[in-house]
Amino acid sequence: MSDFGIVNNLDANAVSLNLDRSRARLSKEARALSSGLRIESAADDPSGLAISEELQTRVDAFTASSQNVTTAQNAAAVADGALATVTNILLRIRAIAVNAASSISSNQDRADLQAEISSLVHEIDRISENTNFNGQHLLDGSHSGFVAAQPAAMDITANSVLPSASSASGAGLLLESATFTTQALQPTIYFRVLQNVTASASPQTVKVSDAQYIQAGSVFSLDGATVTVQSVDAANGTINAVFTTNVASGDVASPTLSSTITGAIAPGTQLVTLSSSAQPLYAGETLQVDYGSFSTNEVVVVQKVASPTSFIATFTKPHAANAAVFNENGTYISPGFGPGNFTFSFGGAPTDGAPIGSTAYVIETTNGSFPPPNGSTTQVVATGTVVGGSVSSTTIDFPTKIPNYFGGAFQVLTALGYGTTPLINSVDGTIKLQVVNTGASIAVQETFYDTATQTAVTSPYLLAPNEHALLFDGVYTTIGNVGANDVGATAYIKVHQATAAITAADQPALAVHSGSEEGDAIALDLPSVSSASLRVSNCTVLAPPSGDPTLAAQDTIGQVDFALASVLGTRAQLGALIVRLSEDAAGDDRAAVNLQGAESTIRDANIGAESTAYALTETDVQVGLQVLSQANSLPEQVLKLFR
Repeated sequence: MSDFGIVNNLDANAVSLNLDRSRARLSKEARALSSGLRIESAADDPSGLAISEELQTRVDAFTASSQNVTTAQNAAAVADGALATVTNILLRIRAIAVNAASSISSNQDRADLQAEISSLVHEIDRISENTNFNGQHLLDGSHSGFVAAQPAAMDITANSVLPSASSASGAGLLLESATFTTQALQPTIYFRVLQNVTASASPQTVKVSDAQYIQAGSVFSLDGATVTVQSVDAANGTINAVFTTNVASGDVASPTLSSTITGAIAPGTQLVTLSSSAQPLYAGETLQVDYGSFSTNEVVVVQKVASPTSFIATFTKPHAANAAVFNENGTYISPGFGPGNFTFSFGGAPTDGAPIGSTAYVIETTNGSFPPPNGSTTQVVATGTVVGGSVSSTTIDFPTKIPNYFGGAFQVLTALGYGTTPLINSVDGTIKLQVVNTGASIAVQETFYDTATQTAVTSPYLLAPNEHALLFDGVYTTIGNVGANDVGATAYIKVHQATAAITAADQPALAVHSGSEEGDAIALDLPSVSSASLRVSNCTVLAPPSGDPTLAAQDTIGQVDFALASVLGTRAQLGALIVRLSEDAAGDDRAAVNLQGAESTIRDANIGAESTAYALTETDVQVGLQVLSQANSLPEQVLKLFR
């Protein structure tokens, strides 16, 4: 029990202290109830404030990025709408071309139709230039960003069924097949036949060595005759080929051609005759002429085999009579080197080295010389990749050491074509094939229409039934089994040139910031849809200066089909992007909501708990006031002692 005193009222002081605390707590609870926030300042909850502010930053960022994505969706929708109009225009141009492709149409009809095409092409360019969103041009290439390389493309747009087709090769069609030649990128190697073969005019499936390195369509010398490879099954180690002589198991097929030309050659398409016979010539074969001469060394591709000793090829340089002709690059080497890069000089003379990236083969033979005789063992023992070179040297990267299996001779072989790779696809155009009756035979005539120059060229060299040829624009054609009943039948091949990849540093893709962090962006690539980029600027239905008057219209059909595929592909990408952006916006909205909820649990006041606490604290204050009043009356009790 405390004593009475008049200097200090200790009870009142204690009550006042507790009352101040209750009033401070009541003030805080009142602020929380009035503002709805548990944390109004750093003093309320320092760590909680920092966490909640960080969460709110993310909420604001996701809200803003959702708005960005929605804007980008709108821009993509505008672009797609413009592309829909371009699609309709292309469909109209195609319909006009189909109308003009009939020989019934007169030149005046075609001129009238061409006027509409020209106007529609201008409209495509106007759409490309003027389609914009918020001042940003969408379809003129300003935001094309990276444009991937476009490989050469080819479509057989029409192909007549042959009423006279029989069970012979030629699957009932005028054009049995059409492909781009790739022969210039691979050397032709030696191989051994691993079973006895009886000569036959029909193809046979035969087990051979090194099947994985043999090219379909190639021709080899074997036992004084030829072997024509139809197809290759590398997995089973077999080829399907025509053998014109009996072959004993173990005999070696040689691809080597070493001859000379009989007369001088001038630049241009030439019929060339070789001095030696029984050479393995075939359409698509790569040949080197004037090996060892800097000024006239040249690589050409056989376009058509005219006879066992003559062929047709396009020459760009003059060549004197007796110029050497080879079909390979090769040199003897010693085994044991590798792995790594090694440089070879093929005979120390100028030559057309291999294209960069092509394959080089190392072949070993027990005979000790090339070409190997029958009875030798020969096989590919290593492969490498050409990584550099010039007209006098070739650098090859070998990933492993060159083994020595037989203790024989080794030769490294590469493809031709370092200086010039001829007959590659270089221009847009249309190849027309038509069965004709020459009076002496039934043959197929090829005509090429050049889209850019709007001119047509007809090959003077006719193709026989079932023949392979490479007459125009790098297209390797195989003719069906045509006959007299097929005269007039036609086939059309539409060819599109390859384009290189483009990185447009000054034309970046539109960047859409779609997240809360730095670098969270989606690239919106919008390629140009001008008539030039769609390759329809040269579309015409006017008759070429000579030849078939419908060729230009036929070419336009193929050209527009290519443009339609490009536009529809772009629209598909835009559609996919719009879907992606929609999902991205939904993700941003969900993230903002979830993060806002997390921030709310930290910073918002629990109104139920706060109101209960406020009522209790208010009671504490009222009681404290009453007690303080009583405590302040204690000194009066001391005064009563003096009365």
